Amino acid sequence: MDIGTALLIIVGIYLLVYIIAQAVGVDKLREKGLDVGTPFFVMWKTERLNAFLTKMGKKFPVAFFNLGVVVAFGGMFVGFWMFGENLLRFFFAPTTAGGIVPIIPGVTITGLPLVYMLIGLAITLIVHEFAHGLASSKDGIPIKGSGLVFFLVLFGGFVEPDEEIFETEASPMARMRLLAAGSYSNLIFALFFLAIIVYMGPLLSIGFNSPSGTYIYDIQAESPADGILQIGDVIIGLNDTEIQNWNNISVVMTESISNNSLTVHTLRGDFVIELAPNAANTTRGYIGIYGADFWEPKPGFEILTPMFAFHFQQVMTWTFIILFSVALFNLLPIPMLDGDKLLSNALSMKIKDEKKIKYIMWPARILSLTIIILSIALTFLTGKTLF
Repeated sequence: MDIGTALLIIVGIYLLVYIIAQAVGVDKLREKGLDVGTPFFVMWKTERLNAFLTKMGKKFPVAFFNLGVVVAFGGMFVGFWMFGENLLRFFFAPTTAGGIVPIIPGVTITGLPLVYMLIGLAITLIVHEFAHGLASSKDGIPIKGSGLVFFLVLFGGFVEPDEEIFETEASPMARMRLLAAGSYSNLIFALFFLAIIVYMGPLLSIGFNSPSGTYIYDIQAESPADGILQIGDVIIGLNDTEIQNWNNISVVMTESISNNSLTVHTLRGDFVIELAPNAANTTRGYIGIYGADFWEPKPGFEILTPMFAFHFQQVMTWTFIILFSVALFNLLPIPMLDGDKLLSNALSMKIKDEKKIKYIMWPARILSLTIIILSIALTFLTGKTLF
């Protein structure tokens, strides 16, 4: 099933749910915690989740959340450094600059990466929001509502601490613990998924032989490979070089010359492709494929197809990227993000004059927004988008 067909099925399910909700009664369902009054949007609130988060939050030591505040400010510094240093690269070393791309499903990320991204984003949102709930409970800030939310292809969780008590009764330190908890938990889970990625080989070797080629999971439109190679092809050689993994292809392509012919050996057959000039270096060849290591199942593990290994790798990688990226971005002092209130609350503990706090906050906000907006603009202007 292709992505387009899957999206049509999802849209059809949303419409069916909406029609049934209208027939049963939107208000009646809302009283039971199910909000389906808007097309393509479903929200489920449950008191059981409130009680669970409240109970679990009380079990965490306050030191855990205090450490989260320290980690959050460390993340704010690292975020400034990473985004700022990368922005400078656009001006002084453009080829080494990384792309900063907003996550817009179907626009900036398409194809199979969109599926992996959505899984990673769902994990990120659930971890982030539920962590807010745990910290809120620890400091006695009531949870007004919590549950799960679905919007088109997006899925995640939400937690609503009592905003009035948070703003008027909670101490600055309690507010900081709550604000830091989301990104703090995202970073903890990012480390967990990074460990899986680091030990990916030993984990997959349980049911698979070592990589024996490269699996193509996407092809750039109008590239040399478009119309010749296919998604799902397994490359086992380029010219006279045997290909065992994706890194082998990277090495060959860095030494290739544009407009030269390249013989691609696949499990489907051999194909000759004329390489186009690479955008970053016109003398280097460009083929236009995205791939990953190809793992062949061991005898007795045939149920774990090569696609399982590929999808597992991609889900783990994308989940780590999104957990880490969202955590650092959310900690920047930008209005509407946790980092903004986190910094202002920290300043209020040392500075009582609100005007002085604003004199610090607004330059930090402007600097953060400038870095992000310029990075996104330069990313698109230089063609460094993801897919």
